[in-house]
Amino acid sequence: MRSMPRVVSLAVLLLLIMILGTTFFQVIAPFMLPLFLAGMTAVVCQPLYRYFLSRTGNRLGIAAGITTFSLMAAILVPLVTGVLIASLQLYTFAHTVSNDKEWQKLLSKVRVQAQSGSESAFERAVEFGNQFLPAEKQLKAEQVAEQLKVRIRDSLNKVGDRSLGVAGTTVGVLAGAAGTVVKFSLGLVIFALALFYFLADGTNLLRGAQQLIPVHADYQRELLEQFAKVVRSVVVATFLAALAQGVATAIGLWLLGFSHVFVLFVLATLFALVPLIGTWVVWMPCAASLFLEGHIGSGLFLVLYGSVFVGTLDNIVRAYVLNTDTKLHPLLAFISVVGGLQVMGLWGVFIGPIVASCLHALVKIFNHELFQLSKDRLSPGYVTATGSEAVFVPAPPDQEQASSSAAPATAARAGGSGPPQRPASSPPAPSGKSARRRKRK
Repeated sequence: MRSMPRVVSLAVLLLLIMILGTTFFQVIAPFMLPLFLAGMTAVVCQPLYRYFLSRTGNRLGIAAGITTFSLMAAILVPLVTGVLIASLQLYTFAHTVSNDKEWQKLLSKVRVQAQSGSESAFERAVEFGNQFLPAEKQLKAEQVAEQLKVRIRDSLNKVGDRSLGVAGTTVGVLAGAAGTVVKFSLGLVIFALALFYFLADGTNLLRGAQQLIPVHADYQRELLEQFAKVVRSVVVATFLAALAQGVATAIGLWLLGFSHVFVLFVLATLFALVPLIGTWVVWMPCAASLFLEGHIGSGLFLVLYGSVFVGTLDNIVRAYVLNTDTKLHPLLAFISVVGGLQVMGLWGVFIGPIVASCLHALVKIFNHELFQLSKDRLSPGYVTATGSEAVFVPAPPDQEQASSSAAPATAARAGGSGPPQRPASSPPAPSGKSARRRKRK
């Protein structure tokens, strides 16, 4: 009865923790991805942070600030430079194509072929439809074309009537794009702040979290080591997969006779680092140029080579590296990469293997604890109380056999078997002479 107030107090505290924890999770949910990426980056960049720490005389804040600034510069400067260069090159290419006579001849030739092909295909389609109609209902291609023009004109009039709605939708799209830019900027700021504090106060944060989590310190240390190992493996796998895709793309383009292979290799490697973009940004325009020049076989080969071989090479390399470093099964590593990409999008490539590896470590820890608990409860001589009685847990079967084999020897020593032993008797009574001598003395 004395423990009832404590139980009620614990129940109330647990309820409050659940309510406040749910509310706090809703507050930080929009920033979970930047926080998670900051934690991954802090783990990977520990060597760089320790280098700056030794250079600054073990000043944590200064070393963390220099590391954060260096990483943000390494991310933002190439990104902004690449966007500007790509925009300038696209503008230059469009200007060159518009003024180049050979390109204009090629485009006009393709346009004429497409129009002639479409007209012949349209006529064949009309003739095919007339086969299923009576003679009085059959139409000529010119009549069908006029009817299509009338219907297209009516559709365009309806589109014009709805132009205000389209304008409103356009404004909404622009507002959504502006909101996306603001959200990305805010996430970038959260990432930078979290990275700074994870580097500067990471040890204190981990120590405080370990004191709050009701799990043995050894298990927490094992989970942290597994997390750090799989984060490094995922980063290494990402760069190796991008490098392999870049090399494969460059080899395929070189075999087809394209020049500037090194530039194409660099571009393919950079685009391969972004899973939702990939190397098709490099080889797809090359395949289109082959089709335009009339090399249909080479274009088909490049499309199949890029989509099948280069596309699957990414997942194969990732699965192999994760299996080598984190001891994950290749099938589990492959599914975690592909499933993470499908469920979580761009960052699922990183989050999927980390979740799978940490879950594997947790299951191993749980099995170890369960085995130890079963071993303690089933040990010989273990006594457990059930109500007012004590129940003795017998020894395992192998120990029971050993005790049963030792029972006959024990019984033999106790007199239960073997030759009968003479019972111990009292000392003999003294004779008459010896008794009289004792009385005289």
